[in-house]
Amino acid sequence: MPIPKNRAPSVRKIKYRAPSGESRVRYRRRIKGGKHYCALSGEKLTGVHSTRGLSASKHRPNRPYGGRLSPSMSRRVIIFKSRLASGAITLEQVPVELLDYMPKTAKK
Repeated sequence: MPIPKNRAPSVRKIKYRAPSGESRVRYRRRIKGGKHYCALSGEKLTGVHSTRGLSASKHRPNRPYGGRLSPSMSRRVIIFKSRLASGAITLEQVPVELLDYMPKTAKK
């Protein structure tokens, strides 16, 4: 019977044949975490990692909306946010999908 740490479902068994000819079992822990996706466009985020043991700055890009939005969508949000702050547009002219990222104190 395997040792307790290898009895978990997150450990998979890999059967292999040793050079001596006998078959053996090697245990490999499954990697947790999957791909990260943009909250607006749904595309894969680059530079975002789920691996353990990394510092927070290595888990995600150090920029506004890093780790949540793709670069193209974050650029779009920042452009609309600055236009709203300067008064060039009103809150009604902002696309509906971007309203969650606009300041709540904007004039309606």
